[in-house]
Order: sequence, then C-alpha cells, then structure tokens
Amino acid sequence: MRLLKEFVRDPASIGTVMPSSKYLAREMTSGMGLEKAETVVEIGPGSGAFTSTILKMLAPGTKFFLVELNPRIHKHLSEKYPNVKIYNESAENLPELLKKEKINSIDVVVSGLPWVSFPPELQTKLLDAIYKSMTKGGRFSTYGYIHGKIMPRGHSIKSLFKKRFHTVETSEIVWQNLPPAFVYKCRK
Repeated sequence: MRLLKEFVRDPASIGTVMPSSKYLAREMTSGMGLEKAETVVEIGPGSGAFTSTILKMLAPGTKFFLVELNPRIHKHLSEKYPNVKIYNESAENLPELLKKEKINSIDVVVSGLPWVSFPPELQTKLLDAIYKSMTKGGRFSTYGYIHGKIMPRGHSIKSLFKKRFHTVETSEIVWQNLPPAFVYKCRK
C-alpha cells in the first residue's frame, strides 16, 4: 500500500505500485559480484525488495548504503533496516556521498530508479553521477518493465547505457513479477 500511496502522490518518481518480486530481486543481484564487492550502493530502493537480497549476499565488512530521495520511503526504510545507512538524497549527489563515506569508488550499483519516467536531462545527470562514482570494471544493474522494450524511452535508455558502459546485457523476461520485467546488467 505504501508504494501505491507514493505513486498516487508522484507517479513520475515512483514508477510502480507493486513491490518487486523475489524473482526480480534474484535476477538483479545474480552475477553482480556482490559476494566479493568492497563497496555496494543501492539507489532508489523503494520497498526494499532488493535490499534484503543484497544484504544476504554481502561479505562482512562490505561498505553498503542506500540512496532514497522520497522522504516518506526513506523513513520507512530507516525503520525496516535500522542497521543500514540510508541517505535521503538524489542519486545525482552520489559523488558527494562517496566523499562523506570516505569511499573512492563503488564496485556494484543496484538501481531501482524508474528510468523511463524521467526526462532525458535527468536520465543523463543521474547516469553521469553513477558512472563517475563507479570503479573501473564495476557493475551496474537496473530493470525495466516489459512494455519498456517497445516504448521509445525504453530504447533511449538502452542507448544511454551503451554509450557509457563497456558491456550491456539484457536478461530474459522475469514473468514472475508484476508487471513482468527484465534486467540490464552493465559493466564499466
């Protein structure tokens, strides 16, 4: 219900009314090297569906934090994950957050941001901040819904990823998600 309320308040920043499924969470995190990563950041965690999966995979001592812009979702996540640092910030500020955390770069970024809901200028700003913050060879995962494969903004997002990242792979459709989704897995 929390996501539905936030979607009604601001559909462009939420992008969904349903939490992601455990199947999508598994696809978002598999093969990302989370088990060996020294630094991991999740941006746009929403309900925390990916957060729980990420936490199970991290080695002791891994530096991990979340970045969530919506203050109500930030508050909910802070209560749900009291031992995880959660910034109430835009991902555009990721380079500054790394300085606060005394981190040089991020090994893995997991993104729940609703890319196709954002105007192109914001897409570029966000992706520039993420890319700039990543380790060479670092990994980035994000997802889109099945209908995004045929929408013009869906094609432009993939092009945006391909312009920046060394490799961009697209997963099979995760049908056990509502709506069905696919994952982009990128490597810097």
